[in-house]
Amino acid sequence: MPAMSQEPGTVTGSSDAAAFAKRTQVSTDPNDWVPVLKAGFVCTVAHLEISTPGDRLTIRPRCVPMVYAYHEEGGRRLLYLHGSIYYPTGIPVSLKHLWSEDGVSVSLAVTLVDGLVVGRAAISTSLNYRSVVVNGVARKVDPSGRAKAFEALSDQIIPGRWGELRPIDDKDLNTDGQHMPTTGVLSVDLGEEGTTVHAKLATHPEGPEHETDRDRKYPHAWGGVLAVRQTYGEPVPDQYAQGVPVPKSVQDLVKSHRAT
Repeated sequence: MPAMSQEPGTVTGSSDAAAFAKRTQVSTDPNDWVPVLKAGFVCTVAHLEISTPGDRLTIRPRCVPMVYAYHEEGGRRLLYLHGSIYYPTGIPVSLKHLWSEDGVSVSLAVTLVDGLVVGRAAISTSLNYRSVVVNGVARKVDPSGRAKAFEALSDQIIPGRWGELRPIDDKDLNTDGQHMPTTGVLSVDLGEEGTTVHAKLATHPEGPEHETDRDRKYPHAWGGVLAVRQTYGEPVPDQYAQGVPVPKSVQDLVKSHRAT
């Protein structure tokens, strides 16, 4: 990732502040946050649930993990959010309070953990990570745009997967309004007025933070960094895939994430 700009308003003028600036950088530059959004596929979406039982106004914070995809088209940058609209069994669904004709204000976060920073004291244990926070409005993707959204979502999780799938049809997309799909898609326009996107990079090149000479000289405690890497196990077919070759997209994903 390219060097990030320092967050506006960061306190400077002391050795502690200078050290913090080396470890933690914040940026609104797309060159910093686009690579993070492309690298992940799970985000946490927070919103407010507003209800009026009787004459009382109740506002509750809610958050839910969702699969997402980053998509560029026609100069626009979008996030697609993928979640369930309903389950016949009554299990709580991820889009229950977000499936709105007017759109819902959301705050979503993506975090990629690159390493565990192991400190010598409890206060100095930390992470090396890259994250993006988006504040914007999530809106329904209309039926005519859902195929494009599902293609982006499929290929964000497993690159190249879209061309290997059963072709999507009207029942999946609800293009004729005659079916109620169990899965819906929302979009967040990252360039919409009022939307904010911030990337944050935290690294610890000089070792665990908040440590003093007392910590460093303590003879019985180790300090350092454990790299965190995502790997995938060997593909295991379900009962309906016996005898069907493992698709190229899945094989490539496993190979590209093998531990070294």
